Amino acid sequence: MSHRKNLIVGLGVALSALLGSVSVAEAQGYPPPYYPPPPPPPPPHGVYRSGVIYGFAAGLGAIGRSDYAGNACDDRCGAAGLLEFHVGGMIGPRTALMFEVWGADHPWSAPDGTSFEAFNTFITGAAQFWLTDILWIKGGLGLAYYRDTINAYDYSGTPVSYDLTEASGFGLFGAGGVEVLQSYNFALDIQLRAGSGFYSKSNGFNAQNYALMVGFNWY
Repeated sequence: MSHRKNLIVGLGVALSALLGSVSVAEAQGYPPPYYPPPPPPPPPHGVYRSGVIYGFAAGLGAIGRSDYAGNACDDRCGAAGLLEFHVGGMIGPRTALMFEVWGADHPWSAPDGTSFEAFNTFITGAAQFWLTDILWIKGGLGLAYYRDTINAYDYSGTPVSYDLTEASGFGLFGAGGVEVLQSYNFALDIQLRAGSGFYSKSNGFNAQNYALMVGFNWY
């Protein structure tokens, strides 16, 4: 009987000691167990457009020209190289306003070897709107500038250039494109453009740019 009593007393003492140690640990305020933070969210898909935007485009196309009398185009029309530069800002998730300069350069030669060059340039304000995440349209209006020159030689054999036509007037254009490559703040697009300048010099004429271009854009 005494053996059982001693066993019960021993168990009681051990339980009291265990409870006392737990109470002391809680009183000392041990920190909770460490759990690592959750992984960061994945980067957003596509391109994030915000703030200042800028870029350029290059491509091939043509210059067309006709006067207000309906005369057909001559050698001043034909295949051309084109460049475009723009800078502006986003005013909404899918809308941007920008300043834009783009133009076409069409060279040609006469049978005697004399070379000529025609330039048709647009300096405009423009608005661009993204119909979807990759498709966009753009339109602009402002100043148009046209010049064609002849590169020849004077009587001493020195190369000289003369402006055959130089005129400025009202210009407008439209464009559309698809972004074929996107990263966080960059997009590569393929775009079509057409613009017309309306000039009053030489009894009045207009000149058009047509282009297929590759654009490089930063947001």
